[in-house]
Parts: sequence; structure tokens; C-alpha cells
Amino acid sequence: MNRKAAFFAARTLAGAATLSMPASALAQGVGQQIILDEVTVFGEESSLTAPSAAEARETLERVPGGVGFVDSDVFEDDFAQSIGDTLVFTPGVYADTSAQRESRISIRGSGLNSSFERRGITVRRDGVPISRASGSTEFQEIDPLTIDYIEVLKGANALRYGATSLGGAINIVTPTGRTRDEKFTLRVEGGSFGTGRSSASIAHVDGQWDFYGGLTGLRSDGYREHSDVRSLYGHSNIGRRFDNGIETRVYLTALSDNFELAGSLSLDDALANPTAAGRPVTIGPFFPGGPVTVLDPGPQADDWDRNLDVFRIANKTAIPLDSATLEVGAWYAFRDLDHAITRFAGIIVHDEHEVGGFLRLAGHDDWAGRKVDWVIGAEIAASENDARRFQNNFGASGALRSRSDQDARNLLIYGQADVSLTDRLTAIFGLQYLDTLRRSENVFNAVDGEVTESQVNPRFGLLWDIDDSAQLFVNVNRSFEPAGISDLTAGGILDFTPLEAQEAWTLEFGTRGQRDWIAWDFSIYRSWIDNEFIDLAQPGFGGGTVSATFNADKTVHQGVELGVDLFLTPPALKERGGRLIWRNVYTYSDFLFASDPSDLNGQAFAFDGNRLAGVPEHVYMSELRLEMDRWYASVNLRWVPQGAFVDYANTVRVPGYALLGATAGYDVADNIRLFVSAENLTDETYISNISTVADQSAENARVFVPGQGRAVFGGLSASF
Repeated sequence: MNRKAAFFAARTLAGAATLSMPASALAQGVGQQIILDEVTVFGEESSLTAPSAAEARETLERVPGGVGFVDSDVFEDDFAQSIGDTLVFTPGVYADTSAQRESRISIRGSGLNSSFERRGITVRRDGVPISRASGSTEFQEIDPLTIDYIEVLKGANALRYGATSLGGAINIVTPTGRTRDEKFTLRVEGGSFGTGRSSASIAHVDGQWDFYGGLTGLRSDGYREHSDVRSLYGHSNIGRRFDNGIETRVYLTALSDNFELAGSLSLDDALANPTAAGRPVTIGPFFPGGPVTVLDPGPQADDWDRNLDVFRIANKTAIPLDSATLEVGAWYAFRDLDHAITRFAGIIVHDEHEVGGFLRLAGHDDWAGRKVDWVIGAEIAASENDARRFQNNFGASGALRSRSDQDARNLLIYGQADVSLTDRLTAIFGLQYLDTLRRSENVFNAVDGEVTESQVNPRFGLLWDIDDSAQLFVNVNRSFEPAGISDLTAGGILDFTPLEAQEAWTLEFGTRGQRDWIAWDFSIYRSWIDNEFIDLAQPGFGGGTVSATFNADKTVHQGVELGVDLFLTPPALKERGGRLIWRNVYTYSDFLFASDPSDLNGQAFAFDGNRLAGVPEHVYMSELRLEMDRWYASVNLRWVPQGAFVDYANTVRVPGYALLGATAGYDVADNIRLFVSAENLTDETYISNISTVADQSAENARVFVPGQGRAVFGGLSASF
């Protein structure tokens, strides 16, 4: 082992350790890894198409920038319904809940307030895109119970996954027959609000073949009125190894995710009546005699909901060469959306087909006496969407209001070289090229539109191994994000409105490592952004809002991401086989207008120096966890001292809050575990999500979503 790799040796052993105690309490910055005095290493098989968690962590620790690693052990005993629930302890990631099974996720301010179709982050499963060619991601596609681990690569640190956006990439890795220890797992859960979830998975190896399959069913009445959820999710993969070393794997995903929407409230109503659905709305006046109170439309009367069916098939094949590995793959996805919202917006129906392919060649070599790890890759994706919008008549589809054929295409080419300047200093050089097309051709009664964008993004970084257990890094990069079709058409509700691509330069410094009783992961960054996408909630007839996207002029995102694990185990507890770990995550987000937007929603606003709305400045997460031989218990805290501004004029701020929670688990037998989690123990009333407006003091918009009250969930898992 060379000195450069020594930093990872103990971590790799710890990541591959099997212990008699429950799941390890790992924080989720990649630098925060518990090093154990005594470990027993098991032989997790290496796989070209499915790297083990230890291999993935070792790769991430060679990235000269902010990255995160989330093992499923961290969240599998909590009631994690969505991908956002799995990432809340990752520094730099802000996740809140807009509806059951639906999260708003922002990394370093990416996609600050995009609605259900999220922008700003490239999401992949096993390296294959889940994010759509049209520029957005449905986080509903992800079931936390079919995850092995998650890689979070912020900003241009995600170059190897082809991400070009400000937020970077999230790669979700699923178990395989070779990486899952348990051959069969059954899980049953239940709890507050009539919630029930069950899951079963099977993993099997038969010579050169292996198979994994998982199925999850979820139902809940929800905390708020009209927030019922019914979901069925299945994911499987089958792999084949050949005698010549080639390995191929086919992935299948099928889901039907259906949930009701409770809608937004005024701030006063959201805090006074957090379980309520949207209220009747007063509109007008449109004529002498005053405003009109619309008594019937609303979430319940018009059956607001979001129903998504997805079928996805993908293949990845790895071909070992002399000093490199070639990966080739392809995918096809079909997406069927039925989304009923306000009378103004109607019922949105999409039928989308997408195809894509990729190749990636990665290897190592000596160039002029320097060790070099390199990667080059290319990816192409195209989609066609039949987008229709119907009148919403008390939840039933009425007349067809609009129809458009929406096409999207992306061509991505990238390369990166990691050059060892010395035994401890590595320079990273990268380059990306992205070419995109977004086109909407309307059948009737609307405006056609087409936008093409392309850009080259350079990247440079330095990684210094201070010693065998600590690193410093710095990087500078350019990011580029064309508008998605959802942004260009307000989700298909408004006419096509061209938008400039969002561009940014980002400078980042940081360090990660471990010293005896402390492990840390720290980054500080600043992004200079042109044409940032800004969302404004537009009032719609019959209640509710429609979010439309506009370009700001110049903005700045800067912040601090800190994760610290403290290993507090006293000698007496250690002798009894126990551990006490205190993990802490702090994220500071300072997002500002650097100049007035030139034309935001057709109006001029004096926003220079104001904070961008939507994300609080300070978020602190903490967990104190005690682990013993057959049981564990923890308490956790999420503290937001001051909530986010709801408007870009900075006139109204959401109240801050502190949420207390607890988890516990007990191993009844070696393969049977009981677990329980409690959320918001003090039953605090708070705002979990908002839609942003220009000036709330003038608009008094109903854009506030209450957070969930006190809840308790428990379950049993059995593995064989």
C-alpha cells in the first residue's frame, strides 16, 4: 500500500467490519468514519458493476471537495419514507417535506424552490440516470428500503457522474446478490396516522449468476387532512459474470406512487391549524360589488393528488482491459403522471418515454513518471412527452385545455485526470461539455418554443494528504444548468417562456479526517451565479398557486458545511462492548442577490443585497447514540434558529423551530430486530416547506406547508 492510500486503510477495514452490536452510528460526511480498535473483516465480494460500500468510500476519499457517504445502516431503523429522510444528516444538504413521499432537496442552494419536478441535482441509481432528459427529477422514484448506500457529490465534485449543475449528483446504490449478506429479509412497520409499511427482499448467488429483488408497500392516512398515501415499489437486478472477466447487470424498477395533496395555507392558519387542508379562497374583485368567496374548490373538493407510475429497465456491462475498465450501458423509462391540482391549473397528464446510453473508460497509468488515474465518458439521453392538461371539475377530468409534444435531448462528454505530483499531493484536471435541447410543440391554443444550450466546464483541484488520517483540499470549477421543460412551461400550465441557462463559478476549500476521539468533514465554498432560476408562486383561480420560473441576474451562494463525530465511550462502557457517539452536522447557507433582477415576473424589484428566499441560514442536526451488544438507543435534534424568508423582498420570515426525536432497537435474536422511532416529541408546530413569492407583505399568499406533529413508528425485521 502506498502512502497516499494509507489514509483509507483503517476506514476500509471499519467499513467492512462485522460486529455483534447493532448498526454503526455513522455521520454522513465522508470524513466522519468510526475507527474501531478491534474489527473482524468479512470477504465482501468485489464486483465491477456493484462496488462494495468500502470500495465506494475509498473512491470518494480521493475527491478534492465536499462529498458525503450514507450507509443504509444510518436510516434503516428510522421511518424513512423518502430520499430526503435519508440525507438530513449530510452536511450541505437541506431536505424538507412538501408532501408524503415527496421531498424538496437542495445542495448548496441548488433548485432552491422548484416544485414537484426538482431541478439542480443529478440523481442516479447504480450510475444510471434517474433524472430525466427533460431536466428534472422525481424523488418519488426512490424507495429507501432498496438502498445499500448513497454517494453525495456536491457541485463539480460529481464530474465522474456527468453532473454539470450547481448541486452536483446523488448516486443511489442498490444491493445485489453478491453484496447483500442476508438471503431473505422481511420487514413490517406501523405507527401514527394509520401508517403501515411492509417490505420483502431476496438475494441469491448461483455460480456466475446473482439476483436481488425487493418489494415495498406503504399506506398512510397522513398527518394533515387529505394527505393519504398509497405506494407500491419494486426494484430488482440480475448479474452475470463471464470467464473472461466481463460482468453485466440488468436493473428493473416498477412503481405506483399515489398521494393526496393537502395544499398550502396562510402562515397564521398553518401555525394555528397544522392538520387542516387548504381553505376556501376569496378572489377578485372582478366587478362592482366586491370579491367572491369560492366555497367549494380546494384540495378535498377537487381531489388534489399526484399519481405517478414508472417502469424503468437498464443495463450496465463492465469490460476489464489491461489497465482500464470499460463500462457501457443503456436504459429505457416510461413515466405516467396524473396530477390534479387547482381549478386554474387543472389536471396534468403526462405520458413520457425516455431512452439513453453511456460509456465510461477509467484506468490508471504512468505519465512522465507520474501516477495518473483517469476517466473519460459520454452519455446521451432523449425523451418524448405527451403533455395534456384537463379541466378539474371536482376531481374529475373535464375538457382538454392544452396539449403539447415535449422533446428533450442531452449530449454529455467529460474527462478527468488525477495526477500524483508527490506521494501526498494530487492535482485533478477535468473538463465537461454539455449540449441540450428543450422543445415544446403545442397542438392548439398555446405558444411553441425551443431552447438549445451548450457549454464547456473546466475543473481544477488539489488534494493534500497531510498524514495518514487527514486531508486538505481545494477546487475551482464551472457549473452549467439549462432550464428544464417544467421550468419553461410552469409544469405545462403556462405558455412556453424561454429562460437563460444558469451558470456559476465555485471556489471551495476543506478538510476531512480523524484524530483519536474526533472525526470531521469541513467545507467552505462560494459560488458566483449568473441567471439563477428563481421561482415565484403565482395565484390561481379557485385557490392554490402555480410556481413559475424566472432568471435572476447575478447572485452569490456561500456557506459552511461541517460534520463532527465525537467518540465519547468511557473505558467501563468499552469493556462491556458498548459505544457512545455524538454526531453533529451544521450547515450555514448565505445566499444573496448580487444585483437587482432585470426583469423578474415583468416587474423591477430592489433586491440587491437581499437574501434568497426558501432556505434557512442555519441548520444544526445532532444525535447522541449509545450502542450495546444487543440493543441501541439514541436521541436527536433538528434546530433551525430562524426560518427561511418566504419572499425575495425579505419582509416575512418563517419562525424557527427545534424538533426532538428518539430511536431504539433490540436484537431479539441474531436475525430478528425490533425497532422504534419517535419524531417531534414535543409536538412542535412548525413550517416544513414554502413556495416563494416576490413580496409577501403585499401579496399575503397562501404558500406555507405545516410540518408533521408528534409521531411514533415501530417495526420488526427478520433476516435469514
